[in-house]
Formats: sequence, structure tokens, C-alpha cells
Amino acid sequence: MHATLLLAALVLAADEPPARPDQSAVDKQRQEEVARLAPAKARMLKLSVGDDQPAQASLHAEPLLRWSNPIAGSVYGEVFLWHVDRRPAALASIFRWYHPFKDGTVEIVSLSARPVQAREEDELKWDCREAGVTFEAAGDMKAPAPSKGNRLVQMRELVRRFAAELKDERGGESVTRELRLLNQPIYRYESPKQGVIDGGLFAFAEANDPEVIVIVEAFRDDGAQKWRYALARMNNHELQVRCDGVVVKTWPHVYEPWKDRKSSYAFLVFEPTSVKIEDAAAKP
Repeated sequence: MHATLLLAALVLAADEPPARPDQSAVDKQRQEEVARLAPAKARMLKLSVGDDQPAQASLHAEPLLRWSNPIAGSVYGEVFLWHVDRRPAALASIFRWYHPFKDGTVEIVSLSARPVQAREEDELKWDCREAGVTFEAAGDMKAPAPSKGNRLVQMRELVRRFAAELKDERGGESVTRELRLLNQPIYRYESPKQGVIDGGLFAFAEANDPEVIVIVEAFRDDGAQKWRYALARMNNHELQVRCDGVVVKTWPHVYEPWKDRKSSYAFLVFEPTSVKIEDAAAKP
């Protein structure tokens, strides 16, 4: 009797499909793959800012964010910054799709008012001729506080007046989603050479994937210290930003962002296997 039951159990076990790998283990493996891929790809890109005697932009040593976005699919990415004298010049979200696509993408946006170029070895990959951002005065803000900690409080007060939403058409129908403001700035900087006393990059995100960037700066103007802000997109779908309930910026859907390499916002699509992963261990 026992032998019969054992034989039946063995037969049933043989008919069962092999166990699927634990999803958390798959996610971890993919995150680790992108953690090697993205820094290596970022180091391959050399950025310069300006026309006459352009300045070489420096790559920030570490990614500002690591993200995944299950709303969009199986995709993992990291966010990198290039700066001149520590002031942001360009931001790139470098990500790899696992489903429903299989490619790698550098989603890059200018954060400079001057032209920005990106080269990979001798090839010009991005030639942005237009201003990436336009700063607006935050005239109703008190003058920047003397201490760095209190200035961060002021920055947060300003950024919390904004709200951002994404009109997503990836599923074949239009769905509008409110984006989430990340509480901490993803980058904090000073740039005395450019007259910036204090600055911060804040992100509105879907999951933890940044979609809208708010730049806040305390700067010197004719001896006075003031606040200003600028906005930048990090998604090719339609985006809208409000301040105190009033729409202050709308970006239209960019349907093929990989085709326009002169825009302030572009995609640089690449084959993940073309990146030498061992380069990830090198210093920037």
C-alpha cells in the first residue's frame, strides 16, 4: 500500500512543471545587471557645454537614483548627472528593458541654458542646440537663509507648491497619473563661479522612476540674494506641472524621441551587449 502511494506521488511529481524562479531573485539579478551596465555606459559618454571654448562636463561619481518601474514593465535604471563647476549640465536615466522590450536606453535631458554635446569616442551622439531649462524668479520667497539647513527648508517649501502629472499612453489608452514628489533632493550643490549660493534637484516620480525635475537655486543678483526655479522633463509622454494649482508647464508627447538628437530631451538607444561591463569597475 505504501509503495503504491509512493509510486503515484513520484508519477505526479514528474508531471509537474519545473518550479519558476522566485520573482524577488529575478528582480535582484536584473538590478545587479543594470548596476554594472548603467555606470559603464555613463562613463562612455563625454559631455561638453557651450559653443566657444566649450567646457568639459564632469560625471558625478555615483548615480543619483536607482529605480524600477513595474507600471511600465520589467525595467531597471539609474540616474546620472554631468556638471560644470558642480552646477548641473545634463541628466540621464540609463535603463534596460527586460519586458516588453529588450533594449537599453539613455534618456538624456539638458539642464543648461547653453548648447550641450555628448560624444562616445569620436561619434557625436547628442547635439543639443536649444536651452534645456529656463529659470523663473520665485519672487514671493523670502531671501535665502544664512544656513544650509534652513535653505533646504525653504527649497522644500517652494517645491511642495508644485504638482505634476503624467498622461500615460503605453497601454494603448490614455491614463493620467499624479506623480509623487521625492522628499529629499537627489542632488545638492553650490557653484560660486556661476553665482549659485545653493541649489537642489528635486524629482517627481512614478514608483521611484523620476519623470519631472525641479531645479531650485539661491543666487546672487546685483548684490541681492534671491530664489529661482526651472523645470525639466524625464518622460516622453505628455506631462503637466502646476504651481499653486495653476498650470505653469506642459510638455507634449514626443512619439519618437530617438530620432531627434538635437532636442533638449532625447533617447540614445543602445544594445546592452555592446557595453563592456568590466568598465563599471573603473573610476569616472
